[in-house]
Amino acid sequence: MSKSLHLSGVYAALPTPFGEQGTPVANWLDPLLDALVASGVAGLCVGGATGEYAVCDVDDRLRLFRQVAAHIAQRVPLVLGIGAEHYQQVRRMAKVAADLGAIAVLLPPPAYFTFPAHDLAEMLRQVARTLPLPVLLYHIPQFTHDLGVGEIVELVRAEENIAGAKDSSGQRATLELLAAAKRETNFTLLVGSDNLFLTGLALGADGCISGLSCILPELMLGIYHVFQNGDHARARVLQQLVSELAMSVGELPTPWGIKIALETQGYILGNLSWPPSARLAARAEQFRRWFLAWAPAARNQLLAPAPSLHEGG
Repeated sequence: MSKSLHLSGVYAALPTPFGEQGTPVANWLDPLLDALVASGVAGLCVGGATGEYAVCDVDDRLRLFRQVAAHIAQRVPLVLGIGAEHYQQVRRMAKVAADLGAIAVLLPPPAYFTFPAHDLAEMLRQVARTLPLPVLLYHIPQFTHDLGVGEIVELVRAEENIAGAKDSSGQRATLELLAAAKRETNFTLLVGSDNLFLTGLALGADGCISGLSCILPELMLGIYHVFQNGDHARARVLQQLVSELAMSVGELPTPWGIKIALETQGYILGNLSWPPSARLAARAEQFRRWFLAWAPAARNQLLAPAPSLHEGG
């Protein structure tokens, strides 16, 4: 089967800046958008877990979509996340996404009310058929109901408008199953767990949608390009840096670490979605100090690869 859309490369998953009243302030993203476009990312994703879509109402999300699309002005492709608890909200956001020129929508399962996996798959199938853009299924079971790998595979095989999947499960076994299915059916497979990016590429994934790409896009881009060029030793060294960053970011709630790291670089992200406990506040400060020391060293490794990078991989 030939899918209607095929994505590849590094897509940066954007955070959402929040003002004092908890409302997104879309234009605070403008400097970050310009930096990411200049870095050479393949595209941008708005409204995924990094964007905290669950804490935004639909109108706020639509304003964010419009602001980002207007500022990007088609310089790079946009994938827009349309997860919601009501399918009419999903359809409303998808229509706006199409009107704005997005190339695909990112569709997670609902997160609150419980549905058996086989029923959930049928519901997503029905909704996907009504949407005006190609659909990427968003597999992130730590935050939503678990659609199940078997159901994902069946949907991408059977539904022409489901172009592929983003796997953010963090499970190598899941990536392996999806990659095996990809070898039989031509669909887009994107890695959503940064510490598995190189693993995913080796298994046949097409690229990633990555929150860490907002922090150090040159690092994720480096992995992608050197892997494509066959320098697997270099790719492993860069992946180790990504894994260090992912581990440290993962010690904070999503996406606090990404926002803190961006703020150290001068970007304005506003308030966290909840005030931190004393323990989390201390951990956030510890992460801030760690990142300020770690980032220059990581960039030095990017600029000055060690001789061992050129050994066979």
